Amino acid sequence: MAKRQKLTNNTDESNLGLMLSGDSVFSIPYFQRPYKWKLERLQQLERDVLQLVDGLTDTHFLGAIIFHGRPTNPSDPDIYEVIDGQQRLTTVFIYLCAVVKTLCKFEQYDEASGLFLKYIVINRPTNLISNSRLQSSKDDRKQLNRVIQDLLEDPQFSSKLQSFSFKSLPAVGSDSGRLWNNYKAALRFLSAQTSLETLERLRDIYIALLEQISVVQIDVLDPINGPKIFDSLNSRQEPMTTGDLVRNEIFSRVADSHPDEVESLDQQFWQPFYETFKSGENSLFDEYFFPFGLIKNPNLKKSGVYAYLRQQWKDEKSPASIIKDLASFQDAFMDIANGTNRQNHPKEIAAAIERVSEITPSSTYPFLMRLSNRLKADSGSHQDGLEVMSLIESFLVRRAICGHEPTGLHAVFKRLWEDCGGSPNATNVAEGIRKHKTVVWPSGQEVRSCVLQRPLYGSSITTFVLKEWNKSLGGDQPNAKPWIEHILPDTLSEDWKSDFDEEQHKEYKNRLANLLPLSQPMNQGLGNAGYPSKRSVYSHDSMFKGPREFAKEFQTWTPKDLNFRAAKLAEWVVDRWQS
Repeated sequence: MAKRQKLTNNTDESNLGLMLSGDSVFSIPYFQRPYKWKLERLQQLERDVLQLVDGLTDTHFLGAIIFHGRPTNPSDPDIYEVIDGQQRLTTVFIYLCAVVKTLCKFEQYDEASGLFLKYIVINRPTNLISNSRLQSSKDDRKQLNRVIQDLLEDPQFSSKLQSFSFKSLPAVGSDSGRLWNNYKAALRFLSAQTSLETLERLRDIYIALLEQISVVQIDVLDPINGPKIFDSLNSRQEPMTTGDLVRNEIFSRVADSHPDEVESLDQQFWQPFYETFKSGENSLFDEYFFPFGLIKNPNLKKSGVYAYLRQQWKDEKSPASIIKDLASFQDAFMDIANGTNRQNHPKEIAAAIERVSEITPSSTYPFLMRLSNRLKADSGSHQDGLEVMSLIESFLVRRAICGHEPTGLHAVFKRLWEDCGGSPNATNVAEGIRKHKTVVWPSGQEVRSCVLQRPLYGSSITTFVLKEWNKSLGGDQPNAKPWIEHILPDTLSEDWKSDFDEEQHKEYKNRLANLLPLSQPMNQGLGNAGYPSKRSVYSHDSMFKGPREFAKEFQTWTPKDLNFRAAKLAEWVVDRWQS
């Protein structure tokens, strides 16, 4: 076996054996995301190890492990809270456990116990919650306990450990999952290698794993700097988010508490806060912290949110109070993001928020979240609030129709509340927006021109405009999201060539006047049919009133008809969303 060579001059580059054999414990933050390496990642590690074993390479660099040393009792092992490296550390740990199990299978109990006591556990009394050298996050703890207990089930192996007694990690949840499955996969890999070769093959594998694979250990003075280093060194790994840091900061305050206290904090405060961010199969948890931070300090950059919040909380001892502060704009955020009414606003305000939620970029959230909270707390501000919501809706719709990107809106809205003196009304909000000379507020003529001539099919605003047009006609409003129908179809068929030539088809097909809201099945069923067939379906079968009214008004669909409708729509749009 070739002697391991260093790949860098960094004095903190060391092999895995040196890192794992010291008087140290590596702690994954309690509520960190669970271990999730898939089979292909394991197989890549196995190929890397076998290249070392077979002499194809001399060393393998596993990257940087970023951690933060936690204060401990001087008599206890050092505890390093893992900021980045959870997946790699956990994988190496369970492979070493699999090595121990495989050695026991071949009755190599002295060798197995030596590895176990040197790399898997701390073999002396401590005040720590467990004597496992790896202390995983909540969702993985029961599985990690199961892995170590699987080793101890062999009575001959246990007898070699003499007075050692395993102190399990306090755990809840399931003892099955990715960590346990990957341990079993590691056992299968090692079994296959030893059956094809000899027991020496197993020794070569674990020596390569411990002595020829290196990492750079980075102990950050402040955990806030971990993600910055992570982003530079590990761009292909799973990124740390502000939400991760916030959660870890909160629970670090109870890191040395009894697990029952940690679980109580989680169940009573953190989980209700965290679960509220679920939106269907997705979660808006990580999207919340930047607008929340801007409410606290409009000068913040996204990368500075955690540092600022952590500074604000430095004298707050109660994790529950921090969570309560974090939740203060949560319902407003979810309403604006999803169009819901968690704030229990009156019908008109809830409808205004729902409309804006369909079109507003996240750059508006700090202002709108504060406005929503103000409207909830002060019923006397409702009229001003409605006027402000209407103004912002008109501003956003006009910009979208004219094709203006949301670039620049962040600078407008992050300070708009302060620009309005904390009491927004239609007048001072309009003044606050218009003072930003680089942010265009389109005139009525510009909007008219774009409705008449700009191809709006495919624009994010088009569905919203057609829904509002359909609502303006009265009658029932379907809950189904409409599909956009080309009256003059996207592909010019023979049925249409008598009224539109190729140039006209290209010019007119994607304009707003050529579009209608339909259900998905109806839209797909009509295809390239001629106008008489389409008109009959619009008139009799559409769940949307707009197509039914359209069919009554237009007996034919020619360039003249299309231009006539375009002019009517342009006037309606300018009147509906006034400046």
